[in-house]
Amino acid sequence: MKRVTLSIIALLFCFNLKAWWDPGHLVVAMIAYMQLNDQAKEKVDELVKVLERDYPYVNHFAATGPWPDDLKAEGVRTYDSWHYTNLPYNPKGVALFPSPEINVVWAINQMERVLGSSRARPVDKARHLGFLVHLVGDIHQPLHSTSVHDNELPAGNVGGNAFPLDSDRWRNLHALWDSGCGYLADYNDINPYGTPKDKLTDEEIARLWSLAEKIVAQVSKDDIVGLEQMDPDFWALESHKLAIKYGYQGVNEINDRGRKIWLKPNGTPSEMYLKNGQEVVVERLAAAGYRLGVMLNSLFGE
Repeated sequence: MKRVTLSIIALLFCFNLKAWWDPGHLVVAMIAYMQLNDQAKEKVDELVKVLERDYPYVNHFAATGPWPDDLKAEGVRTYDSWHYTNLPYNPKGVALFPSPEINVVWAINQMERVLGSSRARPVDKARHLGFLVHLVGDIHQPLHSTSVHDNELPAGNVGGNAFPLDSDRWRNLHALWDSGCGYLADYNDINPYGTPKDKLTDEEIARLWSLAEKIVAQVSKDDIVGLEQMDPDFWALESHKLAIKYGYQGVNEINDRGRKIWLKPNGTPSEMYLKNGQEVVVERLAAAGYRLGVMLNSLFGE
């Protein structure tokens, strides 16, 4: 058991624990930006200019979305535990390790506290803004709120990172959902993770704006049950339930007897699985953007 436990702990450090690839974070930020009133928009634009002094590629509010992951690519790993909260899915009833107290819920609350402070310096507010934008996106990615525990993986499957797939596109379940189940594939060319960052071009900003418009046209605020709930713990629980229903128990095929077959480790995600997953993804991107907009209007608006 000790050897297994140590192996799982090693996995925690080896896997790149991030939610949404860059396009997901970029479009969440853009949806939020669309929601801002004039005063809030003016304030976040000012803070983006402050952040841009040290990180020239952060030249638009949308670029704050992936910025904390860009720090990881630069070797800054201090904040890794801020990006997720792995609520346990434990159908086998194995003994669980204590959950870390420093997680994405804790971090979102800290970011809000600093941004609402009259004493925090602009440079500190700018960096906390970047993290807030990113973390609200993170917590709405279902696989960033769930880890499966069983006898083989008693410490959990690291948010699906230890759920391998037989796929040319995705090495594991976590990566599949980071990509939006393929929904965001056409935008992966925009400053992808792990490559030297450039400023967003006008053409890229226009593409992201169009994607944001497409998502909000497809999923209105009225379409999202519980949208008014602004407690990060609630968002994490939402994601947790969706991860179980559509991630780990996502229907991959229906056999000749009409039985629903789930996607299993080392399996290949089917078109059925991807279609159902993308519907969840679009709603989560919209919910994250809408809620982030409410937060920023509350912090900076009239």
